[in-house]
Amino acid sequence: MTRILQRIKKHGWMRFLFHRYHVHLASFQTFSNYRGIWIISIIILAVTSLSPLVMATFINNRLIHKSVDSELVLQTDRVTSNAKRSVQFFLEERLNALRFIVNELPYYSLIDNEHLIKILSNLKLGFGGFTDLSIIDSDGNQVAYAGPFNLEGKNYNTQSWFQQSMERDNFISEVFTGYRDVPHIIIAVRSQTAYGRHFILRATLDTQRLMDTLMSYKSNVHTDIFLMNHTGILQTPSTIQGKIFTPTQIDIPAFSDTTRVITPENNKENSYIIGYSYIATQAVTTPFILMVLKKKSEVMGTWLNVGKTFNWIIGFCCLVMMVIITLVSTFMVNQLFLADQTKAETMLKMEQSQQLACIGQLSAGIAHEINNPLALINETAGYLKDLYHYADAHQDDNEILELLDDILEAVSRCGTITSQLLGFVRQFDVQVSSVNVEKLITGILSFHKKETEYKGIHVTTAVAPDVPAIETDRGKLQQILLNLINNAFQAIEANGCLDIKVWQLSPNKIGIEIRDTGCGISEENLQRIHEPFFSTKKERMGTGLGLSITYGLVKKLQGLIRVESSEGIGTIFTVTLPVKLQKEDEA
Repeated sequence: MTRILQRIKKHGWMRFLFHRYHVHLASFQTFSNYRGIWIISIIILAVTSLSPLVMATFINNRLIHKSVDSELVLQTDRVTSNAKRSVQFFLEERLNALRFIVNELPYYSLIDNEHLIKILSNLKLGFGGFTDLSIIDSDGNQVAYAGPFNLEGKNYNTQSWFQQSMERDNFISEVFTGYRDVPHIIIAVRSQTAYGRHFILRATLDTQRLMDTLMSYKSNVHTDIFLMNHTGILQTPSTIQGKIFTPTQIDIPAFSDTTRVITPENNKENSYIIGYSYIATQAVTTPFILMVLKKKSEVMGTWLNVGKTFNWIIGFCCLVMMVIITLVSTFMVNQLFLADQTKAETMLKMEQSQQLACIGQLSAGIAHEINNPLALINETAGYLKDLYHYADAHQDDNEILELLDDILEAVSRCGTITSQLLGFVRQFDVQVSSVNVEKLITGILSFHKKETEYKGIHVTTAVAPDVPAIETDRGKLQQILLNLINNAFQAIEANGCLDIKVWQLSPNKIGIEIRDTGCGISEENLQRIHEPFFSTKKERMGTGLGLSITYGLVKKLQGLIRVESSEGIGTIFTVTLPVKLQKEDEA
């Protein structure tokens, strides 16, 4: 657990959380996979936040497409109906003009070429679109002709249009070239002479006038309007299907008396909506089918651009919301992690405190039980030494005297250990008094005067002149400095250095630095020096309680202790203490 917390502090929680580590707490396992929590929270927030927005966007696009499709169908139907009426009127008007002529003028007047030429001139002035006029008898002979072509005397007995004209009163042909090799339409009216013989008044119409009429309904390049016959042959040029007389690629629509609109099954933007109508006049049915092809992109273009802009805005909003959701989720998981980390550290401290309490109770019992036999051994060994010292029999037996000295020294050391154990366990009340730090340090160093001379240790003390006397517990501060200075002397080899520095950090704090040139402490041991019973002085039989007691005393005096060390270079202990110690009820 300690290593995990150290790695968290070293690498940072984000890297710990998402890249390398997983926290598994022994005491509680509320959340063991922070990455999973992070991902789930983002998914839940994203679904709940973005789903209505995405659904609204989808519904809006569907409504736009349906509205545009409906509008496009209405426009196509309107154009087809209007164009149909114009074509019907064009043909019906000219057919009625011919019917009027044969009903009002006698046959002998019609077969007069000069009179026929005048009639043609009047028709061109009144209606337009007429190319020529001719009178054809029942045998197919052209008996009179008025027009720009050299067609006098032609016989049309074998022509299909002539045969159909002789079978009905009125006839309108599809577009064809005939003898003149020019596309034209024939309008023929059948009548009778005074002798009861049938004849035909035939007129040819220029297809250009008809095409101009159709083109007036072509609103833009995306609209195509043309005529085709009942077999699918183009009767007027088409932008999409090709030139006149070319077979179309469109299936012949079913017959209908009214205008119809066909919508494509594949709802693609580049597809065409087809409007059609069979052309018929009041007098005759024509061979023409009016076709209107309207590209969907014509009407949908503007709406599609608006829809795309709207989709881009929605997409940008979704991106911003995802960034916000990610940041919020990260912040929440971060707070959750910090709370779990704090809980883990708190429980770790509680566990350590409980262990220390158990150790303290055990140490107190051991120290108490050991002190009694130690006292007896100390008194007995001292008594024996006195006996040997004053008795004549063994005065010269140095070996016995040395053994007795070793016993007394061992007893003294055991007494020191039990005293430290009791000092680690006991919690004395703080006794605040005014303490001169410089005099306190000088007094402690006086105990090491002989050791300093023996090892040749160079000791320096630097106390800043502005350091005031502090109000703290004299005994506890003395024990802190004594433990740190003793550790320094034990670590320093011959001809080493010990530097003690005292300065004022702020009006309310002072700093005490104890620097030695001893053996130093390794990095892995540096994290454990404050643990009870941990010692690096195994060969010197260290108890491992000195720094633990020192750490607890510094906390008791409301201070901080920091250590820096390098193996083979030395160690620096820095203690920060308040100038005036506050009582616990005031703190």
